[in-house]
Amino acid sequence: MEKEQQYKKMLITVNGKPVGREIWIDKITYAPVFTDESAVKPAGSDAEAAVS
Repeated sequence: MEKEQQYKKMLITVNGKPVGREIWIDKITYAPVFTDESAVKPAGSDAEAAVS
């Protein structure tokens, strides 16, 4: 019995060249599936907010 695959791998490209990295999405809900905890970063974790 063959198991049905629940997820689909997506890779965004521009002119045939990958941009970023591949992501996995649920085939039913199209919600992203995170396989690694480091893949989820809170907003603003990479940059300092400039406040004047």
